[in-house]
Amino acid sequence: MNKVAEVLEVPPMRIYEVATFYTMFLRQPVGKYHIQICTTTPCMLCDSDSILEALQNKLGIKVGGMTADKMFSLIEVECLGACVNAPMVQINDNYYEDLSPKDIDQIIDELKAGQVPPPGPRYE
Repeated sequence: MNKVAEVLEVPPMRIYEVATFYTMFLRQPVGKYHIQICTTTPCMLCDSDSILEALQNKLGIKVGGMTADKMFSLIEVECLGACVNAPMVQINDNYYEDLSPKDIDQIIDELKAGQVPPPGPRYE
């Protein structure tokens, strides 16, 4: 970040402000599967807390953590823009929507098995 500030000829703090504000700028290593869970109002009202709990229990990590095998990392983010299909998570570039804790178990199991589950809404 210091080098970017130097090249752009701006104070380093300006670069740090941008890098810490936007979740797309990753400042720490992440797992092979980087899970971003939305917990803002629409997702929260649709019980994103149960999805977060299911993720933490299934992976054995807390928000901001990474599994020992470096396969999964988990962060909490602001709106991911799929409010109509709340609750949802983004795993790498894929959105998984209309989730239940059971869906999370299935998605994680498939990823552990080397398969990429089809993204999109999951209706019961």
